Amino acid sequence: MENISQFSAYELEQLAKLPSEIAALANKYRVDIVNAGEFWDQPPFPDNYIPELVEIYYGYTDSPDVFIRNGVLEDYRVRNLDDNTPSVAVQIDDQWAYIQIEGREILNRLGGVVLPDVIVKPSLLLNSVFKGQNHA
Repeated sequence: MENISQFSAYELEQLAKLPSEIAALANKYRVDIVNAGEFWDQPPFPDNYIPELVEIYYGYTDSPDVFIRNGVLEDYRVRNLDDNTPSVAVQIDDQWAYIQIEGREILNRLGGVVLPDVIVKPSLLLNSVFKGQNHA
Protein backbone atom coordinates (compact mmCIF):
# COMPACT_ATOMS: atom_id res chain seq x y z
CA MET A 1 0.00 0.00 0.00
CA GLU A 2 1.41 3.39 -0.99
CA ASN A 3 1.56 6.48 1.21
CA ILE A 4 0.66 4.75 4.48
CA SER A 5 1.81 7.86 6.31
CA GLN A 6 -1.32 9.65 5.09
CA PHE A 7 -3.46 7.37 7.28
CA SER A 8 -4.03 7.87 11.00
CA ALA A 9 -3.14 5.16 13.49
CA TYR A 10 -6.85 4.31 13.81
CA GLU A 11 -7.24 4.00 10.03
CA LEU A 12 -4.15 1.78 9.80
CA GLU A 13 -5.62 -0.43 12.52
CA GLN A 14 -8.82 -0.84 10.46
CA LEU A 15 -6.89 -1.49 7.24
CA ALA A 16 -4.83 -4.20 8.97
CA LYS A 17 -8.04 -6.25 9.43
CA LEU A 18 -8.61 -6.44 5.68
CA PRO A 19 -7.13 -8.68 3.00
CA SER A 20 -4.26 -6.81 1.30
CA GLU A 21 -6.05 -6.53 -2.08
CA ILE A 22 -8.95 -4.73 -0.36
CA ALA A 23 -6.75 -2.59 1.90
CA ALA A 24 -4.86 -1.44 -1.21
CA LEU A 25 -8.03 0.30 -2.41
CA ALA A 26 -7.80 2.71 0.55
CA ASN A 27 -5.59 5.07 -1.44
CA LYS A 28 -8.49 5.71 -3.82
CA TYR A 29 -11.54 4.91 -1.62
CA ARG A 30 -10.29 5.81 1.84
CA VAL A 31 -13.62 6.32 3.61
CA ASP A 32 -15.33 3.21 2.20
CA ILE A 33 -12.35 0.95 2.91
CA VAL A 34 -11.88 2.23 6.48
CA ASN A 35 -15.64 1.76 7.04
CA ALA A 36 -15.32 -1.82 5.77
CA GLY A 37 -12.47 -2.41 8.23
CA GLU A 38 -14.56 -1.13 11.14
CA PHE A 39 -17.20 -3.82 10.56
CA TRP A 40 -15.07 -6.54 8.96
CA ASP A 41 -15.19 -8.83 12.01
CA GLN A 42 -18.86 -8.21 12.81
CA PRO A 43 -21.34 -11.00 12.06
CA PRO A 44 -24.10 -10.62 9.46
CA PHE A 45 -27.48 -9.41 10.65
CA PRO A 46 -29.68 -12.21 12.02
CA ASP A 47 -32.52 -13.81 10.06
CA ASN A 48 -35.65 -11.68 9.77
CA TYR A 49 -33.88 -8.57 11.06
CA ILE A 50 -36.09 -5.56 10.35
CA PRO A 51 -34.02 -2.36 10.32
CA GLU A 52 -35.24 0.92 11.73
CA LEU A 53 -32.82 2.97 9.61
CA VAL A 54 -31.55 2.26 6.09
CA GLU A 55 -29.10 4.68 4.50
CA ILE A 56 -27.68 4.27 1.00
CA TYR A 57 -24.69 6.24 -0.22
CA TYR A 58 -23.60 6.46 -3.86
CA GLY A 59 -19.98 7.58 -3.89
CA TYR A 60 -18.46 9.58 -1.08
CA THR A 61 -20.94 12.03 0.39
CA ASP A 62 -21.66 13.39 3.86
CA SER A 63 -25.37 12.59 3.70
CA PRO A 64 -27.17 9.54 2.33
CA ASP A 65 -28.70 9.52 -1.14
CA VAL A 66 -31.56 7.42 0.25
CA PHE A 67 -32.73 7.59 3.86
CA ILE A 68 -35.49 5.29 5.12
CA ARG A 69 -36.78 5.32 8.70
CA ASN A 70 -39.25 2.67 9.83
CA GLY A 71 -40.20 1.92 6.23
CA VAL A 72 -40.84 5.55 5.30
CA LEU A 73 -38.65 7.20 2.68
CA GLU A 74 -37.60 10.40 4.45
CA ASP A 75 -35.02 11.71 2.01
CA TYR A 76 -33.93 10.92 -1.51
CA ARG A 77 -31.38 12.72 -3.64
CA VAL A 78 -31.99 12.70 -7.37
CA ARG A 79 -28.74 12.19 -9.26
CA ASN A 80 -27.81 13.04 -12.80
CA LEU A 81 -28.31 9.92 -14.94
CA ASP A 82 -24.79 10.35 -16.28
CA ASP A 83 -23.34 9.96 -12.79
CA ASN A 84 -21.74 6.55 -12.56
CA THR A 85 -20.53 6.35 -8.99
CA PRO A 86 -17.81 3.78 -8.40
CA SER A 87 -19.00 2.91 -4.90
CA VAL A 88 -22.22 2.01 -3.11
CA ALA A 89 -22.44 1.72 0.66
CA VAL A 90 -25.43 0.68 2.78
CA GLN A 91 -25.74 1.43 6.46
CA ILE A 92 -28.32 -0.47 8.52
CA ASP A 93 -29.10 0.95 11.97
CA ASP A 94 -25.80 2.87 12.10
CA GLN A 95 -23.71 -0.15 11.05
CA TRP A 96 -22.02 -0.58 7.68
CA ALA A 97 -23.72 -3.59 6.16
CA TYR A 98 -22.73 -3.53 2.49
CA ILE A 99 -19.97 -1.85 0.48
CA GLN A 100 -19.33 -2.30 -3.21
CA ILE A 101 -16.49 -0.59 -5.09
CA GLU A 102 -16.04 -0.63 -8.86
CA GLY A 103 -18.55 -3.48 -9.10
CA ARG A 104 -16.68 -5.58 -6.51
CA GLU A 105 -18.35 -6.57 -3.27
CA ILE A 106 -16.05 -5.49 -0.43
CA LEU A 107 -18.31 -6.04 2.60
CA ASN A 108 -21.61 -7.89 2.84
CA ARG A 109 -23.14 -8.28 6.28
CA LEU A 110 -26.75 -8.06 5.11
CA GLY A 111 -27.39 -11.64 6.20
CA GLY A 112 -31.05 -11.96 7.14
CA VAL A 113 -32.02 -8.30 6.83
CA VAL A 114 -35.57 -7.85 5.63
CA LEU A 115 -35.67 -4.63 3.69
CA PRO A 116 -38.90 -2.78 4.36
CA ASP A 117 -41.65 -2.06 1.88
CA VAL A 118 -41.02 1.64 1.47
CA ILE A 119 -43.82 4.17 1.78
CA VAL A 120 -43.15 7.19 -0.39
CA LYS A 121 -44.82 10.49 0.33
CA PRO A 122 -45.60 12.26 -3.00
CA SER A 123 -44.52 15.62 -1.56
CA LEU A 124 -41.09 14.19 -0.70
CA LEU A 125 -40.63 12.88 -4.23
CA LEU A 126 -41.56 16.23 -5.73
CA ASN A 127 -39.20 18.08 -3.39
CA SER A 128 -36.39 15.67 -4.30
CA VAL A 129 -36.97 16.18 -8.01
CA PHE A 130 -36.96 19.96 -7.67
CA LYS A 131 -33.89 19.84 -5.43
CA GLY A 132 -32.14 17.69 -8.06
CA GLN A 133 -33.04 20.13 -10.85
CA ASN A 134 -31.58 23.03 -8.87
CA HIS A 135 -28.23 21.20 -8.55
CA ALA A 136 -28.02 20.18 -12.22
